[in-house]
Amino acid sequence: MEHLGLSVGGFTLCVSLLFASGTRAGQDANFILYNQHMEEKGSTEFEVFSDYSHVGKGDPNYTAQLFEFEYGVTELLTTAVYLEGVKTFEGNQNYDFGSFRFENRLRLFEEETLLNPVLYAEYEYKKPLSRFVRAVVGRTDGEKEGEEGGTQESEHELETKLIIGRDLTSNLNVAFNTIQEINFNNGLWSFGYAAGLNYAFFRAAEASNLIDAGESGLEKMTVGLELYGGLGDSEKGFTFSGSKTEQYVGLNLRADFKNDFHAGIGGAFGLTDQSEDAIVRLTAGYEFD
Repeated sequence: MEHLGLSVGGFTLCVSLLFASGTRAGQDANFILYNQHMEEKGSTEFEVFSDYSHVGKGDPNYTAQLFEFEYGVTELLTTAVYLEGVKTFEGNQNYDFGSFRFENRLRLFEEETLLNPVLYAEYEYKKPLSRFVRAVVGRTDGEKEGEEGGTQESEHELETKLIIGRDLTSNLNVAFNTIQEINFNNGLWSFGYAAGLNYAFFRAAEASNLIDAGESGLEKMTVGLELYGGLGDSEKGFTFSGSKTEQYVGLNLRADFKNDFHAGIGGAFGLTDQSEDAIVRLTAGYEFD
């Protein structure tokens, strides 16, 4: 695998202070996988995500940024708007608009249950240049490409998910997502999944004399592991074949600070020949109460 060249992107801002139980809205350290935690009611979050990808297979590399505005409508409903900017490193292409997305997540039960189900729906308007990876669906030998982005015309899509998650301990959360996406341009349904965990390995309250958390301002550090990929489509059927789908593993690290700021870094690595070789993923954000 060739060395992944990075360009420095516009970056900063994000996140809320976590409860002692470790709740954190939506994703914790991961970039694709959602868990059952919601944004706090009345809180507004601004977050920037940056992807830097080495695609491989002779295709041009790219960088893409997603700008998120998220609001906790109630304790059970979180809504968000996303705007994407993208630049492909081919010829003299400029940094350009990639997509608009409107997301809603509804948790079904306020109290803890066995699986804590959350319903997810996101409308997506994606330009042909859209490349930011929010999910991987479909199959590469079908009518639609397996990854989000890289299509030949602007698309209108609805992506739905069933999110289930559970806190096994105060520091360990596991989750699984089913992903269903319909392309309104052609009526094609594409399917995918995401699964993994988040583990908070450092908390300021548990630091003892090992670190002066008050001076450092560090509240928590979390490591995330996620597996995700395509599962086929309604045209050619379901498949998990590595020759027909993209499959990835991601390893991520996130730091939360006491001033409501967070930052994270991760790497996504393709597991099949159809996948991009590697993606460096960055995030930062800030929450306003």
